[in-house]
Amino acid sequence: MDSLPVELVRLVFQYCDGPSIRSLRLASGRCADVGYEFLLEPHFNAVEWRDDIKRLRAIAGHDRLRGSIRSLAFNFSRLDEYNARHTTFFQHWLQEPEERNALLQDAWIRYYELEERARQLPPFHARSTAVEEAFKRLPNLKDVEITFTKSPYDIDILKEVFQVRTCRKRDRNQACKNMNAIVSAIRHVRLASLSIDQLPLELFRLADDRRHWFDCARSFASLSRLHLVLDPPRSLLPAARSRAVNGLGHVLQYSVNLTHLSLAFHTYHAPLEKFHLSLQALFCGSDFTYAKLTDLKLEGVSCAEDDLRGFILRHGATLERLRLGGRGLAKPYEWSMGGVHLHEGSFRGLFTGLRQQGGKMPRLRRFHMEGDAEAGDYMASSREAYVFRAVTDDDWLPVPCSGKGGPGADGKRRGRGEGVACVKTVDCLGLERFLIEGGEYPQLGREVDSD
Repeated sequence: MDSLPVELVRLVFQYCDGPSIRSLRLASGRCADVGYEFLLEPHFNAVEWRDDIKRLRAIAGHDRLRGSIRSLAFNFSRLDEYNARHTTFFQHWLQEPEERNALLQDAWIRYYELEERARQLPPFHARSTAVEEAFKRLPNLKDVEITFTKSPYDIDILKEVFQVRTCRKRDRNQACKNMNAIVSAIRHVRLASLSIDQLPLELFRLADDRRHWFDCARSFASLSRLHLVLDPPRSLLPAARSRAVNGLGHVLQYSVNLTHLSLAFHTYHAPLEKFHLSLQALFCGSDFTYAKLTDLKLEGVSCAEDDLRGFILRHGATLERLRLGGRGLAKPYEWSMGGVHLHEGSFRGLFTGLRQQGGKMPRLRRFHMEGDAEAGDYMASSREAYVFRAVTDDDWLPVPCSGKGGPGADGKRRGRGEGVACVKTVDCLGLERFLIEGGEYPQLGREVDSD
């Protein structure tokens, strides 16, 4: 092995798993030296039931290992035991009772063991100094993910229930403290990608919390990808709401070099509600434009037609892929509920206006719309109401049609108003062709009578 070129030794290491890498490094001094860079995976996943911060700090303090870490994921997800116990039982109720009981008992015993380990550790935000020191010493760190919705346990049964929103719980106050601890550390690095799901919107309201984010202006300026899922609180007075949106807008404006922007609002206290958003107010009434934006996704918002169309057209020169809506907070068997609503105007007017200005969107190649889409006043005699089923996922890979457009076998659902007629699910392929190729406006369905 010592006679092989370094390039070939590296190639051998690339085909080895973790145990094989450690064994191969014992073969010779040269293998031990070359194998250093393969000891660690480039992605580091931190969960609360392990003392991962101590391990991360140790790696960051090692001269040769610190360069291995390129991405970090912080998982703060917590399980609602009461709902999860019921859900796991019904997910496996078709199994033989003895087999089901053994399977569930093993899963819950492992869960209690991990929870006991977590209780022996100090809260995450109490270790903010260690997190900050680690970030300072990770020269190749480019991607950070913060999640409250993915299973932190390597237990298959619990991974299944984490897909159901009612099986997850969170302390909003604790979440804000943890978020501030990480954001305070982010200012020491230049990230390329930042992803946060279930981000409390009230974080951008108070001066002390906003300061942590505003201090990261230079770090946000280096971002090329930003994925934010905002969670509005149950009650937020108009003044506080305006201040929170203003603070979020400042963070978005700091991220001037974005190529991919995904902005979603998931109202956990009322999953069907859409967040009333003015894009003009979000960007402080300016005509702010991302000069490099190629991918845009908006989900779970209620906008005015002119406001939304103006924002899209401002990025028409660079925009290649556009997504409106998504899964939202739908359970695995439910129709998508993360659509986009228009409280002023109509979808026909929106898409016709985008097509008429097609010369301003020369690079648009893909369009996708998903979820419940409604336009018009609920008090009006009629309005547009559709349910768009998924055609592609967020990576633009095809989604097989399962035939589950909603709770009913026929893919139909009831509207939210009394006496609203059933709305059949449709896809967005006709709209995509219309926006990219032109032609006649597609027949998506019919308007829904409110009477």
